[in-house]
Amino acid sequence: MQYAEPSKWDPKIVGFLATPTSRMRTRLYAQPVPTALVLSETNLAHELGYVEDWLLENNFTIERIYRHDLVAGVPFPPADLLINMGSLSSVASGYTQDPALLEIDLVKDWTSQGNNYIGLCFGAQVLAVAFGGHVTRQAAVHKGVEEIDFPGSDQRGPWVRWHEDFITDAPGVIIDSAVSEAILIFHNGNAWGVQPHIELTPETLERMAIGIEIPTEDYAPLVSQLGANAASARAATLALLDHIRLNQA
Repeated sequence: MQYAEPSKWDPKIVGFLATPTSRMRTRLYAQPVPTALVLSETNLAHELGYVEDWLLENNFTIERIYRHDLVAGVPFPPADLLINMGSLSSVASGYTQDPALLEIDLVKDWTSQGNNYIGLCFGAQVLAVAFGGHVTRQAAVHKGVEEIDFPGSDQRGPWVRWHEDFITDAPGVIIDSAVSEAILIFHNGNAWGVQPHIELTPETLERMAIGIEIPTEDYAPLVSQLGANAASARAATLALLDHIRLNQA
């Protein structure tokens, strides 16, 4: 398969006006729109939610690839941005299996070339390990809707944290947000890891929970809390992604 070369990161439209003596005409030439390549599972943690809102507002074309189609030695196709979504797989020490090892290698190759990358939840953990860091399995799953600071904005979410694997170190990165027990947002060059589920809307959160057969009593309070703060969560997601974009090539 032949893939088109990626476009420039920031599309612009340039207009040309005819001379005043001629009939007024405007010709618009648009640069090729940027492409966001989304890596995910086929039917779990695959919905982009608020991230899709941001992509569409910034005129991205969205293309999809799926983890079960990854092949050793075959790099990701060209794109302006790779977004790596969540998964039930693990890269925690002692829990990493071959498919996750393959994904780590592919992400390491992508980011080592300076390509733009945003890893969400599992995608952030993959990035941390690709940088030589560690992800540690916890005794219990952490679930909550929490306010999270990040640089470049006074927005704080709230966003969903739902994970049992914590990023505990990532050598060489700049830590943009953390709690005492885990790194939450970090970057190195054009590669960013974001542990919180900044993509989740109340609706996509509910569908994700149902998809992994979580009892209603365990996820319903989170859906209600996120729903009560949906506008703030969306605004914070857009602000964080704007901040990331400004700091990527």
